[in-house]
Amino acid sequence: MNASENEIANLIVEACIKLNIEDQRVCSYIINEFRDEFITVALKLILHPDWLCYAALGPSCGEPPDIFPFWNVTIPGNKPKPQPLVRPLHGLPVLKVVQLSDVHVDLAYKPGGVKDCGEPLCCREGNGVGKDKAGFWGSLNCDCDIPLWTYKNALEFISKEINPDLIFWTGDIPAHNVWDQPREAQLHHIQITADLLSQYFPDTFVYPSLGNHESAPVDSFPPPGITTKDLSNDWLNQFIKKVWSRWLPPESLETIGYAGYYAVQYSERLRIISLNTQYCDSLNFWLYLNNTDPAHMLHWLVDELSWAEQAGVSVVILGHIPTSRSDCMKAFSWNLYRIIDRFEATVVGQYYGHTHQDQFAMMYSEEEDHHPTAFQFISPSLTTYSNQRPSIRVYTLDGIHPKSTYRPLKTETWLLDLDRANEKNETVWELEYDSTNAYNMTWLTPDTMQSLYEKFVTDRDFFAKTYFKYKFHLQPDSTCNDSCYKNNLCEMKTGRSHDPSICKDISMEEQQRFFLQHKMC
Repeated sequence: MNASENEIANLIVEACIKLNIEDQRVCSYIINEFRDEFITVALKLILHPDWLCYAALGPSCGEPPDIFPFWNVTIPGNKPKPQPLVRPLHGLPVLKVVQLSDVHVDLAYKPGGVKDCGEPLCCREGNGVGKDKAGFWGSLNCDCDIPLWTYKNALEFISKEINPDLIFWTGDIPAHNVWDQPREAQLHHIQITADLLSQYFPDTFVYPSLGNHESAPVDSFPPPGITTKDLSNDWLNQFIKKVWSRWLPPESLETIGYAGYYAVQYSERLRIISLNTQYCDSLNFWLYLNNTDPAHMLHWLVDELSWAEQAGVSVVILGHIPTSRSDCMKAFSWNLYRIIDRFEATVVGQYYGHTHQDQFAMMYSEEEDHHPTAFQFISPSLTTYSNQRPSIRVYTLDGIHPKSTYRPLKTETWLLDLDRANEKNETVWELEYDSTNAYNMTWLTPDTMQSLYEKFVTDRDFFAKTYFKYKFHLQPDSTCNDSCYKNNLCEMKTGRSHDPSICKDISMEEQQRFFLQHKMC
């Protein structure tokens, strides 16, 4: 970095400190983490000929370029007419699936460390002074991630009590110390957590997805066209290609090394597709240069789904950032929405994380009847950050038999009793709820989830005692005011981001305020 760039970085650090955005240590470290990426992207934007012309001569020279133009991926026509879904008979084979999301293991976690340290991540060695101390197994009511031994305990519980057929591992492995995460540390987190998964589940299929925290700096996922060694994401893609090869066949690895996404055939009639959803992340500054179908991933997805449709194969989609969230860029989200609509008979499940909360989001046909086409599961997190009990999501899917739909029959959410663990050193995982008993649902399809949504609309008390309580793992007497209620219903109905037509009774400003209050990164 030259002297001018160093001066820019120093000015930003000084502003960060003076504005009390963070303390001096965090400001200095985080600007250093982001400066190469930020300055490279900023200079490319500023030096764009249209920007220079506009800056020099004003509107007479034309308009500055739109850095987020809308775009469309080509989708084939001739959509098959959706057929009514019939619930599988009882007694047929099932698949037990565990989703682990947002584990955020903190290798520097220190029992007895400070919970209220004043930095973005606490409960660590040497991060300030305060009166509240971190528990041994984890800490609530603070910005703390979980220690490695809590992650191990979760794996031990899953292996002994759940015994899954397969595991969806949907990203965000490192802790939230985003101001101090060199590449080597990120790779170490990925390696150690993957090795433990292999240790506890030597014969279980594990299907991973990248989270926005795996890169360094956080959210930085330059598309394959960025090849400069210090800026390229090849260091991460090639590493996960090697680590994930223990679970995936050689034919799935090429696209991982290219851009962190892949497809794999689980059985004769079930295919699993894992997307790198950081290519829709609004905090991925590389997309400010060009966000048109990064790494050609959605074009590839259309090809994969077209093949599956012709072959009579069902598809499950995995990812980290739900494309229903407003931190997923509009063009990407709307294109995926169209793709799911076109292939509604082929895509039988979508599984995401990122928010740390227990949620779902509906998707609807763009045809005249606007029938529900799909929905996204959004899994709660294993980390406690921020103020979430460690959670494990379990699904029972229609299993392998000649007429299988591979659709979910039931969900379960298991929570660690953290107070008991810290007070008595007894780790007890409790069933918070399952969809059969909590919602009286015998299976989960677009139509049954739409019926559940409609029940929440007409029965606010039912919503408060179930969905709202489970979303945050709250006490039964927790309240949700009118704005909270409207925005939660809006979130459920919003399968694509930045769409003001879905929740017309709530302004975009109010929706954005609600999103920022509950934002995870």
